[in-house]
Amino acid sequence: MPRTGIATLDSVGVPGSILRIEPLPKSAVAFLNCVPPTQDKIPELRFLLEQDRRLFEAAAQIAQWSGKCPGTIELDVARLLERIGAPTLIEIAVTLLVRGYLQRSLSIFEDRRYWNYTLACAVCCEELASPGQESRLIAYLAGFLHDIGRLALIAAYPDRYANLLLLVDRMLRDDPSFDLLAYERLLFGMDHFAAGAWLSEAWGLPPWLRAITGKFDESAASEYRALVTTTRSGTRLAHALGFGYLQTAPRAEVKKIITQVGAQERWKSLDQWKLGEEVMREKIQSRLSLYALTSSY
Repeated sequence: MPRTGIATLDSVGVPGSILRIEPLPKSAVAFLNCVPPTQDKIPELRFLLEQDRRLFEAAAQIAQWSGKCPGTIELDVARLLERIGAPTLIEIAVTLLVRGYLQRSLSIFEDRRYWNYTLACAVCCEELASPGQESRLIAYLAGFLHDIGRLALIAAYPDRYANLLLLVDRMLRDDPSFDLLAYERLLFGMDHFAAGAWLSEAWGLPPWLRAITGKFDESAASEYRALVTTTRSGTRLAHALGFGYLQTAPRAEVKKIITQVGAQERWKSLDQWKLGEEVMREKIQSRLSLYALTSSY
């Protein structure tokens, strides 16, 4: 049975299956609302880690495993922040908290494949982002949480959504026009685009994230248009590299995706496009290993 959720928004017309979805942890939303991590938000970041010892220990472990912080140093919250910086801390904390949110569903192969896709999207969006820690952090988080409606449905209804993914993969082999959204509306009363738009507002996610959690919209406010473009391209790149959650869905060419967003200059030092693809796959696999489902958080 799904866990009990809360509604903080006008819920008229919203099906019970959506209202029952458990929200993201409040601390995850608090970390997201610290983006961009300006100096005045450092006390809030410290407070969030000090309030959750398990999260601090897991974040410190990830920082050490990734080589961002020497394993020989005894860490406290202040020292961890000083060593890795606020953007990296937020990236690690949100990734761990969302992994914990999905934990109940990740024993199911199809749902676990979705987790891999989600993390691959984050890495690909980070790769395609404009230079700078802040831009790369926002792109990473946008790629990671762009599909919040489906992510929440999987967390609440892991078996039902895994069965739907199996059905979609099977049907797409014979009929590329198969309508996944219609089946979602049949099962849950709302498709994942509509659920994502409603949940992101009900949970109080920041405006820059709400701009991409529903259906990608080219008419989004001008300040978010570049993020929409980066996120769309990053999700296509993740699928093109073989990390899609639907194995039978058609894939675009990696070179075409990279060229469309003007990121080919960053691959100039690589002799071949295929080598560039392998480098990206290794980056994604490295992140998947880093957040392997072995720790307690």
